[in-house]
Amino acid sequence: MEWQLMVDLTTYNTVPKLFWYHVENNGKKISIWRKEKGLWESKTWAEYGDYVKDIANALLDAGVQRGDKVSIISLTRYEWVVVDLAIMSIGAVTAPVYPSNTEEQVQYIVDHSQSKFVFGEDQEQLDKMTDIWSNLPDVAQMVVFDKYLPINIDRVMTLDSFREKGKAYGEKNPNELKKRIQNGDPEGLISFIYTSGTTGHPKAGMINSRNVLAVVKHLPTIYGISENDTSIAYLPLSHIAERDLGHFMKLCSGNITIFAESIEDMAANLRQTGPTIMFGTPRVFEKFYARIISGVKDATWLQKTIFNWAIEIGKQYTYKKDDGESPSLYLKGKYAIAHFLIFQKIHDIFGGNIRFMISGAAPISPNIIHFFHWIGLDIYEVYGMTETTGLISANQMGKAKIGSVGQIYLDTEVKITEDGEICSRGPQNISGYYQNEDASNELLKKDDEGNEWLHTGDVGHIDEDGYLFITDRKKDLIITAGGKNVAPQNIENLMKTSSYVSQAMVYGDRKPYLTMLLTLDEDEIVKFARDRKILYQDLSDLSKKQEVIELLHHEISTLNKELASYESIKKFHILEEELDQDKDEVTPTMKVKRKVVIANYQSCIDQMYAGKKVD
Repeated sequence: MEWQLMVDLTTYNTVPKLFWYHVENNGKKISIWRKEKGLWESKTWAEYGDYVKDIANALLDAGVQRGDKVSIISLTRYEWVVVDLAIMSIGAVTAPVYPSNTEEQVQYIVDHSQSKFVFGEDQEQLDKMTDIWSNLPDVAQMVVFDKYLPINIDRVMTLDSFREKGKAYGEKNPNELKKRIQNGDPEGLISFIYTSGTTGHPKAGMINSRNVLAVVKHLPTIYGISENDTSIAYLPLSHIAERDLGHFMKLCSGNITIFAESIEDMAANLRQTGPTIMFGTPRVFEKFYARIISGVKDATWLQKTIFNWAIEIGKQYTYKKDDGESPSLYLKGKYAIAHFLIFQKIHDIFGGNIRFMISGAAPISPNIIHFFHWIGLDIYEVYGMTETTGLISANQMGKAKIGSVGQIYLDTEVKITEDGEICSRGPQNISGYYQNEDASNELLKKDDEGNEWLHTGDVGHIDEDGYLFITDRKKDLIITAGGKNVAPQNIENLMKTSSYVSQAMVYGDRKPYLTMLLTLDEDEIVKFARDRKILYQDLSDLSKKQEVIELLHHEISTLNKELASYESIKKFHILEEELDQDKDEVTPTMKVKRKVVIANYQSCIDQMYAGKKVD
């Protein structure tokens, strides 16, 4: 926080300028941890800067001009942020692509962004590009982070070779990069962020430095983040949330970033590195919660009794503190015992040093936030979108209200329209979508006084204390045949607290009752089958077993007890496989694309309404 106060953001008013301030003034301090050849290694700000400088000079050598677009197709890793900062430092524009995108999706983004240069992670991304390159005449060259075969592909080189070109260019032109950085404009375009929207082609939100700094400059203050903190980055940097919290935030806090090996290895990396800060989507926390609850189910009677006692003590202790009361010495003593016996073991799953966690990108069940709060692991839910550079509101330390998405962010205004839509104004709002005037006009509209408001498409309300609550997506609200308005996300989030469920989608618009499509958590359902000696061939076969159907019937019956009668699920269908991004059924952040899923499984839905409803 002290560092932030010392920096004049009117001088260091772009992302590259702020980065290079760090390089020049904090060069010897550690900035990055990453795993290389099985060992964790650190990178100082100076080493980070040297790498960025070389890649930036290599781009200049390759003829990349100010305003040119450059695509990155890669998982989250050290090289990603190096290349990103190199692109922005020379005044070019980053066009991120999810590495999980299909060839068709890659082609669309690279073509739509008019990218002239592409960085790809590995052989897989190179293969995608070589298959579609003939349809991308603007792409002059591709650089691959890892080794690839064959090694003599025209217009393709490794990142190491590319870096050597940059070193040579920098020696001959020592001042060119500095000029580019100094001439950077805070209003100038630095990146696209392609929306992982649930309908149609993704739209390219246009992000500038002013947008980014408006978001990240306040984070160190409201969460007490300093250079002593470490955060773990593992979610896609193509998404604005990880871009903010795993990449840009450190420019205003000085914190160290740990790059996980992969999403799959993240849990192991947590235990190995012990970060103090963690960001996750709801699905991440749902999986951790499900594993904990599953472990309790397998415990002995005595272990279950101790766990339940500890949770009850956690409830009593946190309720007292949340009400502003001081817990009694007796309660403090019991909480200390509960922490020693149970809570610390859960803390150790997250590395043992977590100060707080942030959840965003989608709604999370309050039940999960409550659980972690009781055991001393606070999750702060925030709300924003690509179009607001990630933030509109945030729950803050000492000011959190579980169930809400927090108070309105600093320098931001929010209003609720007559139909309940959330609209925002603030310096983080993008100027529009690249090459999509119609969508931009739908997004940004002026009121009668000439003020421009960003229309989020989300429905919600603000309570008497100024906390924002999200009801649902405006287009997702279900109106039953009986005229009841139902917000499906709340029901779906509750369902996903079951350790056996990975995805849930509620259906019932204009129907007499609600139904649900479910996918199974493979790890947990396989364990269930093994414990009960159920014979099966594969997940598809297992989903049809009567024992599994009865299990899910019980889970839904439990869910229905927490819902109003018109919200209860009367029938369900277990899908034989996970919803698939390759089939366009979910976004890269695992949001369900309802229209696609409904179209793909219409026959299953029709069958649930063909007979009598189940009470």
